[in-house]
Amino acid sequence: MRIEIWADIANPWTHVAAERLRVALAARQSSAVEAVWRPLIADPTDPEAPREALRLLVLAEEHGGHALQGRVVHELLASHDLRDAAELAAVAVRAGFPEGGRLLASGAGRERLRDLLLIGKARGIGVSPTLAVGDRQLEFALSAAAITEFLDSCASAAPARALPEEVERLRWADTLVGVGDPLGALVLLEPLLAEHGQDPNIRRVAAAAYFGSAQLGRARAVLEEMLAEHPDDSYARVMLGKTLKRLGRGAEAETHLRMAAAMTPEYA
Repeated sequence: MRIEIWADIANPWTHVAAERLRVALAARQSSAVEAVWRPLIADPTDPEAPREALRLLVLAEEHGGHALQGRVVHELLASHDLRDAAELAAVAVRAGFPEGGRLLASGAGRERLRDLLLIGKARGIGVSPTLAVGDRQLEFALSAAAITEFLDSCASAAPARALPEEVERLRWADTLVGVGDPLGALVLLEPLLAEHGQDPNIRRVAAAAYFGSAQLGRARAVLEEMLAEHPDDSYARVMLGKTLKRLGRGAEAETHLRMAAAMTPEYA
């Protein structure tokens, strides 16, 4: 079983949750459990959020897996200054990750941290700490008993079918469009557009994200390409109509909107 702990490492409740999780796992006496820490910033506008400490967690997992990350977490939770670069470098050394300070200084891990923060938002994780096993979540980790009950229920449930990473990323991007973060969606779409830019599902989400972020020229270009290849795509047709309408091209817009409504009546 893989447990994700989504947390702001500077939040006092994180220390409490970590101890309660340790007790719960010890009581279950199960060696088939992997705990991975994930970054969470409840208020993205907070200038005091411990972004560098969270980036150190990301780097630790990348360079040493969940075991090294766990040691870094232990040291971070014992530290009194998670915003000082020298202290974070010392934390890394004490955890057996001597290159951590150098990697932080180089800017490594920023893209991965950015992606994980967006994925957490797409998954609806906004409370620190939150335990997640697949799509199941437990907020606050109220007690070791509550954690044990949560883990037991996850273990007894039918395992969810694992999706390819690209499919999950597309799903998260689509969710971000739906919750009003089209720019975040475009960030998650970057590698998909670079590698699979002609995939119609990816282009559909990209067009919606461009439209939602008022990048109307880009939205129009993507939608026109889609319709050149698939003229019967009513979704692309209605989106192009809406895009042209916002661009002030009313007559062209109405043509596409009427065609979309004829193909798919709910677009009327």
